Amino acid sequence: MDPSKTMEIGKDIISLLVKRHMNLIAESILSFLDDTSLKNCEAVSKTWYLTIRNGKLWKHLFNRISQRKPLLQTLLKRRELEAKHDMEKDEFLYKRLLNCQHSLSQNWTSGKYSLSSANVGEVSVSIVVMDAKRILFALRTSPSVPSSIMVWNRWTLESEQYLVGHQEWVTDLQICGELIFCSYYDGTILVWDLKTKEVVQQFQDQEVVDWVVIHAAHQLLITCTSIASGPSDRDTSITVRRIKSPAEMVIEATEEIPNYKVCKLVSDENYFAVFLSSSGGDWIKLQLRSAADFRCVREMNNLIQVEDSFDYHSGRLVTGSSEGVIKIWNPETGVCRQTWKSTDTIDQLRLSSQHIIARHSEDTKFFVWNLPTAADLMERQEPNDSVQIETCEEVGVMDPSFIFDELQIINVSVNELELGIPNTSAMSSTLVVRDFLKQ
Repeated sequence: MDPSKTMEIGKDIISLLVKRHMNLIAESILSFLDDTSLKNCEAVSKTWYLTIRNGKLWKHLFNRISQRKPLLQTLLKRRELEAKHDMEKDEFLYKRLLNCQHSLSQNWTSGKYSLSSANVGEVSVSIVVMDAKRILFALRTSPSVPSSIMVWNRWTLESEQYLVGHQEWVTDLQICGELIFCSYYDGTILVWDLKTKEVVQQFQDQEVVDWVVIHAAHQLLITCTSIASGPSDRDTSITVRRIKSPAEMVIEATEEIPNYKVCKLVSDENYFAVFLSSSGGDWIKLQLRSAADFRCVREMNNLIQVEDSFDYHSGRLVTGSSEGVIKIWNPETGVCRQTWKSTDTIDQLRLSSQHIIARHSEDTKFFVWNLPTAADLMERQEPNDSVQIETCEEVGVMDPSFIFDELQIINVSVNELELGIPNTSAMSSTLVVRDFLKQ
């Protein structure tokens, strides 16, 4: 072979393939790159840039990695709901979405965010939850008024629906796809379909109850009903339903757990994590249950003390003591992977895939730590100093716990209004959003 042709192939295989009308092969080669490498390749030459653009390689890269990165899926939903134009014509959309990851990381590290608020109304919010598209508020009501749920567009903060529910107060609330699951003090559970705006399921597993915790994931709906078995003792009745469709949910199993009450129930791609407390006990029991059928596969009894704050996310357990000692655990083995001391006491603690946020109910600051990487955990390297986020709103007794993901911290302030009428008062709630993508 001519040496000059050998050098030509070695120098620029992409341009040579395009020159020979073998664009699909050139695109296939570049499709294996990550976002940093793809960005560098765009700068090589006009031919490389056009190959990447015409092959829609940024979109292919986004689709490939978004399956294992929920943050990217949330970013896409945000753009869809905020968009004022046809997103299919935006050829730079997926490149910008991937670049947002880097901006978010920098903003969290430096504590940069935009602050906005919205008046929820003269109502008292008891629970607030969100997904990639919506924010849901469960409203406290008087005994004569049915409880209700407000549904807002998360990114425009516009009200979308107002759902009137059961007479009792709400104990738990979850949004799963287009379904809303809501439980009430008397054990009633309602399921709404947001597409039809109708109740598609209503059931009550126990007639006399003390508390109800629900969770829907992996095509299962788990109902944990707490029943008083003595002056201070509680038993738990668990019902597992298979969600075959919004209109068909079939009971697959039931279980009784004596002397324990479910205080928290969450899930990830591998497990349901069930946290159980007992009257007079010093420890919270953690059960990891199968995502396939909710059978218990592991149980830990001495990781969480009753006064600890705790959270579970993506196979990690984090605990925070009232003295400010934070620990990260491997819940499968019960091994503490890391321990460090916060400068303040803690009674609210939340965990995401990348961050830990702590707050004290009498303080006006959030404390944020980057979640240590697997390598840092192996070396027992402590996280960097926390980022303190000062807030102007005080935490009230009636305020629901804050929620957050990798884009936003959201909390609701509930305040009592002075009406000037003796023995008469009303509540007003304000939504506060800290957005780490906007500045």
